[in-house]
Amino acid sequence: MKQLSDEHLVSKYLSGEKEALEILIRRYLKPVYGFVYKYTGGVSETEDISQDVFIKVWKNLKKFDQVKNFKTWLFTIAKNPISSPYRG
Repeated sequence: MKQLSDEHLVSKYLSGEKEALEILIRRYLKPVYGFVYKYTGGVSETEDISQDVFIKVWKNLKKFDQVKNFKTWLFTIAKNPISSPYRG
């Protein structure tokens, strides 16, 4: 299942295959962490934001428009707390 596209994994997760979300998280954990770290520069804050990103993905995946690109959606979620003027 690891070779499946993001779109197929999202569909599989929404059909009840929980392992599909685990694969997506493993696939994107390091890239999201690196993206967030580039903006925060702090390990603790990066870990917190990264964890929050994947919790938001898990909670909102049912609302995800599957016509759109999953990776773009994911990094938009990651960018939101970074760009917030109330951060910090």
